[in-house]
Amino acid sequence: MEAGRLEKGISRGLSPRYRLFRRAMVLLGWILFGFTVHGAEKVPKEGPLIVASNHRRYADPVLVSMAVPRRIQWMAKKELFTSPFDRLFFFIGAFPVDRQKGARAALKTSLALLAANWALGIFPEGTRRKGYDPEEAPKSGIAMISARSNAPILPVFVDKVPNPLQRLKNTKLHVYIGDPIYPHNTNNAKSDKRERREVAGTILREIYALGEGRSGKEKP
Repeated sequence: MEAGRLEKGISRGLSPRYRLFRRAMVLLGWILFGFTVHGAEKVPKEGPLIVASNHRRYADPVLVSMAVPRRIQWMAKKELFTSPFDRLFFFIGAFPVDRQKGARAALKTSLALLAANWALGIFPEGTRRKGYDPEEAPKSGIAMISARSNAPILPVFVDKVPNPLQRLKNTKLHVYIGDPIYPHNTNNAKSDKRERREVAGTILREIYALGEGRSGKEKP
């Protein structure tokens, strides 16, 4: 099982090698984009955690991992895990999911990872989007995973990446981290699809609320 491999082979904490890698990425992000994080102190230091973020670009898993001082695991299709790249994907915090086995396999692995006290990264929107759209319902899986694992959800909002001209004007890339959201109405969230969608919608609104009116600005 993937959780068993991670539990035995890689520290759930920031190992010296991973810590060095993460610091190098943060420094590079600060030099290139003015990478700035707000609310890192709100991240639970240990225990199971679901990190939920908006999803605007392919690099979001890297940016969120740079912002959150926990070792996060992200789902990735198993076809990417071929030698010699599989070691790199495992190192940066990705685990393989067999899409042909459907959502059940991904759910099982996610719950096993959380039971082993890992931080799990999830994009509630399910795909990349330019901004919040109330007409587009988020995926309800995050509510089910939170309810079944009893893991808190950490909302994260990644703002726009400034282009070179904007950087010359000192525009920065801001990442905002909110207060953890703890599961509630556990039984309903397990059994009722409508309830799960409502919970997922609340989580998504909390994520985007972190960035409302702050684009390109310092947090007050």
